[in-house]
Amino acid sequence: MDSDNKRKHARVEAVDFISQESMDEEGQCISQGMAKALDVSRAGLKLETPYPIEGYLISLAIVDIDEELIEIIGEPLYCRQIGPGVYHTGMQFIGSEKEISEFTVGLVRLHNHRKQTCVEVSPEECQQEAHSNRA
Repeated sequence: MDSDNKRKHARVEAVDFISQESMDEEGQCISQGMAKALDVSRAGLKLETPYPIEGYLISLAIVDIDEELIEIIGEPLYCRQIGPGVYHTGMQFIGSEKEISEFTVGLVRLHNHRKQTCVEVSPEECQQEAHSNRA
């Protein structure tokens, strides 16, 4: 392990779209939209959005490959603009080990499934599948 890397948990690539809702201290929704997960670990994940994510807590939801809705709550640790209209937000999961495990495993399985599917079909078919799965 790199001596400069202070992370307790390894990050796994998990590029996929996630529904996100930002909430204030009272649990009221202050914004919502789609975010792209870039990587995930047992502790949290990094999101990419075209807007800054603000809020006290973030609710994330995915539909896994078994078509089950999986949700998790997290708290934003940072939000940085990395380019015009591109923001990266790091978040830490809040929840039981079981909830965190279900979400992270579901996200990685979904990523691997889409990655495998896209290898077997043309890029155009892959894009069509990704769009139809989001609908």
